[in-house]
Amino acid sequence: MTTSLDPVFALLDDCDEAVVELESRCCEPGRSPRMVALADTLAAARSRLAEMREDPAAAPAVIATLENAGSQIGWLQIGCCAPSRLPLYERLLKNLMSVQREVTKHAGGGH
Repeated sequence: MTTSLDPVFALLDDCDEAVVELESRCCEPGRSPRMVALADTLAAARSRLAEMREDPAAAPAVIATLENAGSQIGWLQIGCCAPSRLPLYERLLKNLMSVQREVTKHAGGGH
């Protein structure tokens, strides 16, 4: 079992923290279900990433889940009414991009 993916899990942990902070600072309760869905998608990414420890061929499933999370973040960010929360969205997207690059590298791709 490889541990080279451990830093990637830390990036997803940071995403979880950013989502919690976004939800706690949001003034629109109707957005909460979307944030819960995003948290669920990040959990799915973590689960698929764990599968990659045993099978690098699981990378496409991880990438697809990251893409889904990215689209959810985009929806939330565009609908956000508070510029002060933009750094949290940027942090989420930056982390997802870093995860994607590491997953691709780990699976044998070399972007």
